[in-house]
Amino acid sequence: MPAALHPRYWGGHLLAVVLVLLAGRLGLWQLDSWQAHREAETADYSDVEPVPLVDVIGPDDPFPAAKLGHPVEVSGTWVPTGTVYVEGREHDGEDGYWVVTPLEVDGGGGSAVYVVRGWSATPDAPEPAPGPAELTAYLQATEGTNATDPDRTDDVLPQVRTADLIQHVDQDLYGAFGIATEPLDGLATAEVEQVTEASAFTGLKNLLYGIEWFVFAGFAAFIWWRWSRDLATAAERTEEAAGEAVPSRS
Repeated sequence: MPAALHPRYWGGHLLAVVLVLLAGRLGLWQLDSWQAHREAETADYSDVEPVPLVDVIGPDDPFPAAKLGHPVEVSGTWVPTGTVYVEGREHDGEDGYWVVTPLEVDGGGGSAVYVVRGWSATPDAPEPAPGPAELTAYLQATEGTNATDPDRTDDVLPQVRTADLIQHVDQDLYGAFGIATEPLDGLATAEVEQVTEASAFTGLKNLLYGIEWFVFAGFAAFIWWRWSRDLATAAERTEEAAGEAVPSRS
């Protein structure tokens, strides 16, 4: 019987197997989480039943990643000032602008959420109808690319970023924005696919943790192999020493 397979070493082998399998499983879990973060940004939730915005996120709450892209019902009053135009958004192959207007949310404590009312070929669009408003929108996390606003004095922005939007309203803002499921005020449809793609850093922490666990699994397997080899080597030396110690018969 090979020395490494002696019953006295079974506990060590069992521990090594458990460590390798556990580390590998944790690595796969982290990679699945990384992939889920990225897929969530392109998932289609058009058939999901909408729920009230106030049941999903509060004015001071962090963005609920699990609800990215889900339809929400929003009711409130349009803020008469604060409309901005987000450039670089296409519609039917034509470059243009998203028309994004703040809506003071009912039950939001005076806070507002920006809503993409639709698409326009030019940075000019009709004002929303005055009075109460009710709509359904796809919930989105505010964007945060490296794009900079070359002219902070106008209403044209490179992205839907809270740091830029807050300069155009007096209200506190939700940490999210919505894309109207149906275009408003005669505008063209704003396509959800035109949301800025996730950066390479989306879910990066999960990816790095996954790699770390796989490295640990490999290290544990290496230590296991070295230990088994050392046991075999020690047994061979013991046998050789025993053979040399036996006196030869004349």
